[in-house]
Amino acid sequence: MTPNTGPESLLQGFYGVLDILVGLREADEDKLWIRIADKLAVALGAEAVSYFVVVPKSRQLMAHYAMGVDPNKLSTVPIEVGQGICGWVARHGEAALVQDAYADPRFLPDVDKVTGFLTKSILCLPIFDRLELDGVIELVNKTGGVFTKEDLYFGQSICRMASMALRTQRMETALNKVTAYNASILENLTGGFLAVDIHGKVMICNPAAKRILDIKAEIVNSPVDQALSHVAPLAEALMKTLSSRQTVKRQELSWSSEGKSRLLGYSTLLIQDPRGNLTGTGVTFQDITALSR
Repeated sequence: MTPNTGPESLLQGFYGVLDILVGLREADEDKLWIRIADKLAVALGAEAVSYFVVVPKSRQLMAHYAMGVDPNKLSTVPIEVGQGICGWVARHGEAALVQDAYADPRFLPDVDKVTGFLTKSILCLPIFDRLELDGVIELVNKTGGVFTKEDLYFGQSICRMASMALRTQRMETALNKVTAYNASILENLTGGFLAVDIHGKVMICNPAAKRILDIKAEIVNSPVDQALSHVAPLAEALMKTLSSRQTVKRQELSWSSEGKSRLLGYSTLLIQDPRGNLTGTGVTFQDITALSR
């Protein structure tokens, strides 16, 4: 590890973590926390750093990664939740700042006996996913001194940032899957579906809607009255539902395409967010011209 150089090192470490989080493309927790552990070790001038994961069934902490200490030896020492500094952090969900390890009754000297490493000072940080503890990062022996409260605050902030980035990435991944699934359904619908936002701009227009309404150009993000100028009654039905918040079922409207009279059967619906706030309206429809003859 490189020696800590004070505020400049912390700033470099902060920027390094930001680069990692900005470039995060998948919610691979282990890879992220290993990189975060390395960045913290360099920024804080730690001689060694370990990343432990919680094994729920056995209530143990298992070393998943280590630098500065033999990872093979460390992995042979399972630590019970509540045992040692790491176990204490895992049980209480609080960070621990220990400036003299062997003077702290929570310290587990057996780990040093196995690894051959002499622990002096410790900074141990819990890793959370919301309120659920996922693991612990332990930094050992600050070069040229002991870990400080400022180091603790820095480490906690970095861990919180990383946890939030992971949670956001998970949500984006889940949202993309749901969006892809819903898009697949819309793509394969035999009936038309068209939706507008609260400003009356087209959000969704599935392939069947384009075919039924003879839409040749892209109309998403266009005002619905312009996009459906050739089917004005349908645009009016959408906007009326938007303003009144009253849906209609199994209605019919006439329109003309290429000089031929055509008939649509349609129903409108409200689009709401999880809190029940109106975000737009939609319309499902079929060409029922042949049925009316």
